Amino acid sequence: MFSFSPMIRSSSRNTAYIVMSKKFVLIAIFSFVGLPAWSQTTTTGIFSGGSDQAMMAPPPVSIGGDSVAFSSELERSNYLRGGVSVQGSYNDNVVTTTSIQGDASYTISPYIAIDISRSRLLWTLDYSPGFTIYQKFSPYDQADHNLSTGLQYLLTPHVAISLQESLAKEPSFQSVLEPNSVNNLSNTLQTPSFAIIPPLTSTLNNNATGQLTYQFARNAMIGFEGDSSELRFLNGVQAQGLFDSSERGGGAFYAHRVGAKHYIGVNYNFSDIVTHPSEVTTQVHTTDMFYTLYLGPRISLSFSGGAQHSETQGGGVALLQTWSPTEGGGFNVQGIHNSMALTISHSINSGGGLQGAVHSYAANFSVRHQFSPHLTGGVQTNYSNNDLLETSSQSGSSGRTLIVSATLQRALGQHLNAELGYSRIHQRYKDLAIVANTPDSNRGWIMISYEFERPLGR
Repeated sequence: MFSFSPMIRSSSRNTAYIVMSKKFVLIAIFSFVGLPAWSQTTTTGIFSGGSDQAMMAPPPVSIGGDSVAFSSELERSNYLRGGVSVQGSYNDNVVTTTSIQGDASYTISPYIAIDISRSRLLWTLDYSPGFTIYQKFSPYDQADHNLSTGLQYLLTPHVAISLQESLAKEPSFQSVLEPNSVNNLSNTLQTPSFAIIPPLTSTLNNNATGQLTYQFARNAMIGFEGDSSELRFLNGVQAQGLFDSSERGGGAFYAHRVGAKHYIGVNYNFSDIVTHPSEVTTQVHTTDMFYTLYLGPRISLSFSGGAQHSETQGGGVALLQTWSPTEGGGFNVQGIHNSMALTISHSINSGGGLQGAVHSYAANFSVRHQFSPHLTGGVQTNYSNNDLLETSSQSGSSGRTLIVSATLQRALGQHLNAELGYSRIHQRYKDLAIVANTPDSNRGWIMISYEFERPLGR
């Protein structure tokens, strides 16, 4: 078992931000050390199981998530990309009060991204800072940072290592309501880290995952994984009643390929979830079996099911042990003009703002369509229903969150793009004042962006 994020004390948030940021430097250095040694050959086949011999970690145990990039976007590699966007938006509920108070805001966000493809290496790095000004609520003006990186490295023809990490300091609604449309290559469907999304609350969200896989036979593979995540609410006034959380974990899996299209296997995972400052700890052991069918080179259908055992204690909570089923499924399509990703799950997860770990039913759906060479649209929906494992002497024990967003992008020229978007949050946690007193929120925006790209090593 291994983890890529150090333990962070909730009492020192500025230090936490600096410590977590240092990990990106280590991954970047590791990547650049190997770059000159390999040719410009793309590694798409190696890491996607393109040959009849090379295997890959199927979706139930993959750390990459389900991308909704078009196949043509995935084939473009070895580029330096950058740009800047200017956005105007209106949110009909920007502060936590008993009455609706809306406001307009203006955001400027430069960004830079790099992706490198070699015969044994894939590496991506994206960084996007930003600054937001509110028209009426100027005390909430803020600077944002969003940094992500991913590395896939083929140690030998049969051993591969994958690392992924994201670090974001931004409003809680931004990452779940507004997929990054400036760089579609990083548009990936992931389960939100938040169970509750308060209005206009700055958060620090860090997720890191590493995986080592070994294909020891033509149709057999084993893998080992470690992961770490942190969620911090940085504005105490706007996040009253919400709790920070951290999670560490690891696991192992075995996968067997039957024919060219079928993967079956078994997976074990351990998670240690801690809620701050209550220090309620939940340890979860998960064992499940999975099946994946590849209907085409970029079409997959997956199912998984098993059992979870949890132990919750600390923070004045008596020891609670539970057994519960866990199941899930997913469907992913990456076509020339259409892409779609759907995931459904039932499992024990971190509370995402609640007082402890939760039983969560979640469904996530994302679809993109290219209407013409210059016009693209997309819809993303996230739903979760959460129940605390331990409910004695606690409030906000259960509730649901529904997030819907839609975007329409049009190319105005070779480097200039326009986007129109709409998002809505619907959530019900009747015992939690910060949500019970806050109506559903709607947000619309228009954005103009300038983008450039330069080939690398050509």
